[in-house]
Amino acid sequence: MTPDRASPYDVIVIGSGIGGLSAAALLSKLHQKRVLVLEQHFVAGGLTHEFQRHGYHFDVGLHYVGAMGPGEPGRKLFDFLTDGTLAWNKMPPLFEKFIYPDFSFDVPSDPKEYLRSLQEKFPGEKEALAKYFKDCLKAAVWYGVETMVETFPGLLRPLVALAARLGGGISRQTTKAYLDKNFKDDRLKSLLASQWGDYGLPPSQSAFGLHATIVEHYRKGGWYPVGGAVELARKITPVIEASGGAVKVSQRVEEILVEEGRAVGVRVRPSNSSKGLPVEYRAQAVISDAGSYVTYSRLLKSAPAAYQEELETLPKGLSAISLYLGFKESPTKLGFKGENYWVFEGEDHESPNPELEKSGSYYLSFPSLKDPQSTGHTAELIVFCEYDFFKKWSGQSWKRRDKDYYELKDRLTEHFLDLLDKRFPGFRNLVGYKELATPLTVEYFQQTPQGSFYGIPGTPSRAGKPWARVTTPVKGLYLTGADVFSLGIMGAAMGGVKTAGMMSGPFGFLKVMEKIFRKKPLLVEVKPLRG
Repeated sequence: MTPDRASPYDVIVIGSGIGGLSAAALLSKLHQKRVLVLEQHFVAGGLTHEFQRHGYHFDVGLHYVGAMGPGEPGRKLFDFLTDGTLAWNKMPPLFEKFIYPDFSFDVPSDPKEYLRSLQEKFPGEKEALAKYFKDCLKAAVWYGVETMVETFPGLLRPLVALAARLGGGISRQTTKAYLDKNFKDDRLKSLLASQWGDYGLPPSQSAFGLHATIVEHYRKGGWYPVGGAVELARKITPVIEASGGAVKVSQRVEEILVEEGRAVGVRVRPSNSSKGLPVEYRAQAVISDAGSYVTYSRLLKSAPAAYQEELETLPKGLSAISLYLGFKESPTKLGFKGENYWVFEGEDHESPNPELEKSGSYYLSFPSLKDPQSTGHTAELIVFCEYDFFKKWSGQSWKRRDKDYYELKDRLTEHFLDLLDKRFPGFRNLVGYKELATPLTVEYFQQTPQGSFYGIPGTPSRAGKPWARVTTPVKGLYLTGADVFSLGIMGAAMGGVKTAGMMSGPFGFLKVMEKIFRKKPLLVEVKPLRG
């Protein structure tokens, strides 16, 4: 990949999600590439961006991250991506609470204490629990190996693929299959699957390797970026600009330009104006962080028909409604400390919220209590649901939908405020601002099919699919983000590492990883703004 001096950029990245930003920053930092990142939204960051209302700051997709302790893999990666300018705040020692109708469990950030607490609560499953955490580590490793097969060159690739097929069976079974085989207590099975919202698939559909990856990711607790989720894009952007690159917002890519079988650029139209004329940007390489489905079904006119057909038949994954709340006083008044709450109306995870207006299950997060620099207290409630609840309004414009859509949003808001106030008396009295977003909101701002949160769902059959690879049938076109690695913030960021590595030549991924992880920890001083 050599620079084209006729163009001001060497590489174009479609989308400023964390996968796109990570790939852009690594190519800029390690190879001095001039990278242009194009974002269709009017703010950068993808699902790591924030929005503001009346002095309140709300995140939209980053609610907590694991492996961010000093020296841990996540911290080393983000220290490298941001030149050590991004600080992280640790959540409380009991960072998650799983609440069911007749029992609850507080999750400690000490893995040994976690196992001990589970064994005390379920003494009849003591040995199975010890085996479970060993199996989670094993399954997570094999899940990672299957994800990384394409990074190995030449003759090594089929050998690694064979090893993954032979040894990775534990990761390819469903989470439900593993739990049913190894545990007798149905309450414990439900409890161990409580974090399924972190990857958006109930136990009967998710790959156990993906579930295990999440378990391992949070085994030492949760962390939150100081200054809020917006700091990721804010701190990575200067690294991209330092090599002559840029991050441009309100730029909707309409087509990936292909000439003689090679990607040569993109055609873009301003997304903040219906009258804007299309503009072409050209470069030696194009990276899509728009996801496999959008890339092959919308942006690439010459996409293989087989890819398009299979992607069309895949489930699009769950979306969610999000209720954003601003408080008149600190929620610490009610005893909250910044921990997450997973509240379930029953032990069955397989039928999420058949009737939204009667649903009693939700995830509750307090971003302002996780961020020492927050200036306004906030909470966010998330309820996973099917897109079909809102499909009838999908063809209507943002902020101009039928009256019954907004009436439904109001009813849902009041329903969940009632639930919160019933469980946490006095909650409603603290609320000074409320706003509810639906899957149509996610679909509009993120351009994800049916407002899905996590890209291509992490089912057992996803591993090894050609449309989930970094390399594509078009020379000079690469994919990045969650679809080429794993789901969530860290999965998408590692997708960026994988893409930058594969664009760096033979064993490029291993070379990039070596540069990231040999770097000494960088210390960032955190100055709380809240009294």
